[in-house]
Amino acid sequence: MLRDSHKGGQPPEFGKLRDYLPATCVTAAVLTKLAKHLALLASLTILGEATGRIAVSQLAIFILVVLAALSHTIGCTLQLRLRKRVVLNKGVP
Repeated sequence: MLRDSHKGGQPPEFGKLRDYLPATCVTAAVLTKLAKHLALLASLTILGEATGRIAVSQLAIFILVVLAALSHTIGCTLQLRLRKRVVLNKGVP
């Protein structure tokens, strides 16, 4: 496949892949990891409030859950875009 892109002495065309730099992979991984940590924090906050050890407003718990959901959604979307790009380019990211 790489030989086909070198026809006429032209370098492979990577201009289309500017949106998918290694930073995108790292960002997707960080966002999904952050989502897991936020979900764990929300769960522990709910448990702490239920046992009476800490006093946290319901709004704070709701915000934690929403942030966890958003970061998970964005991270998964980035990962899916990267996978689709790799499949369409036959293994070349």
